[in-house]
Amino acid sequence: MKKILIITQSLSVDDGLGRYSMGLIKHLKKSYKLIILTSKLGSFREGYVEDKNIEYHKIPCMNKFFNVFYNFLYSWKLQGFFREVDFIHSFFDFPYCLLPFWNPFLKKPVFITAHGTYSVLPFDNLKTRFFMRRAYEKAKRIFCISKFTEKEILKRVSLKNTIVINNGIEYEKFANFRPRNTKNISKGGIILTVGVLKPRKGYHVSIPAIAEVIKKYPQLKYYIVGGKPPDIYLKMVKDYGIEDNVVFFENISDEELIKLYYQCDLFLLTSVVINNNEFEGFGLVYLEAGACGKPVIGAFGSGAEDAIINEETGILVPQNDIQKTAEAILKLFDNSGLAQKMGENGKKRAQEMDWESQVKKYIQIYENTFSVG
Repeated sequence: MKKILIITQSLSVDDGLGRYSMGLIKHLKKSYKLIILTSKLGSFREGYVEDKNIEYHKIPCMNKFFNVFYNFLYSWKLQGFFREVDFIHSFFDFPYCLLPFWNPFLKKPVFITAHGTYSVLPFDNLKTRFFMRRAYEKAKRIFCISKFTEKEILKRVSLKNTIVINNGIEYEKFANFRPRNTKNISKGGIILTVGVLKPRKGYHVSIPAIAEVIKKYPQLKYYIVGGKPPDIYLKMVKDYGIEDNVVFFENISDEELIKLYYQCDLFLLTSVVINNNEFEGFGLVYLEAGACGKPVIGAFGSGAEDAIINEETGILVPQNDIQKTAEAILKLFDNSGLAQKMGENGKKRAQEMDWESQVKKYIQIYENTFSVG
């Protein structure tokens, strides 16, 4: 059985990268022995990372690896791991993807997953551009999680080793979840957003859009799962006079999150591109909502275009367009039949993108690499 060395920032279900890592690991362990280097071990409450085919080791946090000199020095501490395995897969792009490439004599195949912002940001920095280009050019394959991510990378560097493999989802976990009290408890409906409270998630669009919708549906509730809200968003909610309608959730369990998916009427995340290099790489949350049978709203010009089939599983709106976002919400709220149909289509879409099928694409590329030498 071949050995893979996996390098990842997170093995926690509390963030998108952690979900990606753990979903892929769950299925790769059936075919390979895995040695995992990670900065964030997580709670392991899912249980499937504790397995005889898996060993894991803690490495320093991502911030330390931004220092190229530290990255170089620490990579030499990992040489034993590099030599022990058949190939290496960095589940995260910069700065982790640099670690295998400092040793010019290392001949092991290296794969890199490019998620979004950190797959292109280093190219826009004079201090890191050369190292990122070198790593990408030497990699056997760059797995881009969306067509948008691939396009943004190829704007900055000419490559022939990129391939798009969308994120997968643990479909059964969401689709077959049957918690108590998932009935919508708001007479005016519930809209849900799941995303860290940062500018590129588009809260400067979604909050004002919700305020517009509340004029017609005054009892509407807007649930935001994103951690502790910064003052800027609390002030925004107050300025629009919708404090009674907006609820922020912090540190909730997976069960509580899925319960919110089932309670809501639709899912909303209108991400935007910041400074031409900070963007939504894919948007696994759209699939999670879809697996729970909910229609979704996202924005054009991001990885959401891979996750959402426009006018079929949800609606895509122009970035930074409050009015179009409000209109999309009202379109679904005013037409329950359309909303239900999109939710049903979203469920089928999520099932098609179950990790079981997505992982086969990775394995095929791994094995093709060895078959051609």
